[in-house]
Amino acid sequence: MLFRNTTERNKMLNKSSNLRKVILGAVAGAFVAIGATGAVAYPTKPVTFIVPYSPGGGSDQQARRLQPGLEKALGVKVRIVYKTGGGGAVGFSELWRSKNDGYTISNVVVPNIVITAKGKDVGFDPGKFSYIGMTARAVGALMVPKNSRFKSLDQFVKEAKANPGKITVAGVGSTGKMNMADLAGILGIKHAYVPVSGGVGKMIPMILGNHVDAAMTASSHATKHKAKLDTLAVAGPTAVATLPGVPNVKKWGYMTTWGVMAPPGTPADRVKVLNAALLKATADPKVRSMVEKNGLSPMRQTPAEAAAYVAAAVKKHSN
Repeated sequence: MLFRNTTERNKMLNKSSNLRKVILGAVAGAFVAIGATGAVAYPTKPVTFIVPYSPGGGSDQQARRLQPGLEKALGVKVRIVYKTGGGGAVGFSELWRSKNDGYTISNVVVPNIVITAKGKDVGFDPGKFSYIGMTARAVGALMVPKNSRFKSLDQFVKEAKANPGKITVAGVGSTGKMNMADLAGILGIKHAYVPVSGGVGKMIPMILGNHVDAAMTASSHATKHKAKLDTLAVAGPTAVATLPGVPNVKKWGYMTTWGVMAPPGTPADRVKVLNAALLKATADPKVRSMVEKNGLSPMRQTPAEAAAYVAAAVKKHSN
């Protein structure tokens, strides 16, 4: 290209230089957004955390414990939303239908999700979610109000045998029904089961108001409400430190596990990011202390370990 004078030439060179800067800036910005591995930066906006049960229950407590640590590790806000009903089925179905981009996650309770899925047309398959990790577990507990006529498990069993099917026991959906049936079989008693939809947060007022005789729940809830409720028994061979003196029913294998999952098909690299954030959140000494003080045992898992954990539960409850 020919220029009429030096000034014209310099102007053209400056324009070319500015254009190159714009192009290079755009390329650099794209590189940052895409990253060295070719993956789009994640996360860049708030993450929605679905709680499938009512406020106040174990799932809500888990989400609230994890929220600050997840936000710090991810660098974005984590918004907790409640999608209740159907013993957790409404929330699980909501996650199933959500976009699998890593921006929607949910609490998961095992074996609740497996047992709930055995119903007709629940709208999800527990084996196909993208599991991020399990964080805590608790054993089963049978609770009664402080003013209950039952002051021991022996008294409870004696009256249940004298009046088959008369004692009312509340529980969360089909999961509570199955767990209470297991305990009743071990104790050799019959009872009247009262299903509660919406989670333990809805069940506690029922037992506090003496609308039922007892409640089937977990050691974490028994610990949280021990000022107002008495625990007659806990599952398994090991005593629960937060419930001293409560007898064990060794053959009763009821255990509840809380974790976090994402929609089916969530990219593995995003699940990895979420798992790393989850591990950082659960490693916080304050979180660990809170877990243990609430009658729970901490858990730390990789996504593969979490998926295997659920697969084992699916196999166990397949019949």
